[in-house]
Amino acid sequence: MILVLDTQYRSDFYFQPVYLPQGEVLGVELLVNFVGVDAPVRIPTELVAPVIKSEQQVILFHEQIELLENYQEFFKAQNMVVWVNISAVIVDEVLANSALASRLAQLPFIEFSINENFPELNHGNENTRLVTMCKHYSLALANFGAGVATTKPIFDGLFKRVFMDKLFIHKQIKQRSFEPFMLAMLAQLTPFCETLIITGIDDDAARKKVLSLTTFAMQGNYWPAIAPEALTDWFHSN
Repeated sequence: MILVLDTQYRSDFYFQPVYLPQGEVLGVELLVNFVGVDAPVRIPTELVAPVIKSEQQVILFHEQIELLENYQEFFKAQNMVVWVNISAVIVDEVLANSALASRLAQLPFIEFSINENFPELNHGNENTRLVTMCKHYSLALANFGAGVATTKPIFDGLFKRVFMDKLFIHKQIKQRSFEPFMLAMLAQLTPFCETLIITGIDDDAARKKVLSLTTFAMQGNYWPAIAPEALTDWFHSN
């Protein structure tokens, strides 16, 4: 997709892996940057999200699905999850577009993630959009701990996975109370979701600290991002 701000930007996709404590790959998150068409400028999606129009969000989502269709044999063969972050605009598109739903049915490895600022998230199982999505797709909460969501939607069983907010982790991991705090959270949330993922693991010290907890999956800049065309080589090098 071409996005015009002060200059033209094109969408650029890459994957960020999620690892289980034993070192196995659980899956990858599909991320998007916008790269300057005529200049070496790269902007993360979260910085341009406020100015992307609804129709542009839909175009970008269709690009993501087309990419995953092109690599579906790889993900199916490796039994690997792919997380795709979506907004309320995309939820409405998925629920209303039968042709899109048919395409998604061929991509069972996709799990959709939503952010804490999703409309009426704290209504939990009274949120008709999310309850309807849950009937057809696995959902993940993308940034738990950002300070917007309560635990209600998790306790209501809406999410298969919960990703901790990376800024929250960056702050907490420096504290002496990090280990007991995270273990208490694990005990509280584990009955209601399948996997808790600590994000923001950007160096070996953070990785080792989380490994001592033994039960959390991990994601962060400690592991290099993966270009789509490099997926096979990356997987076999693990």
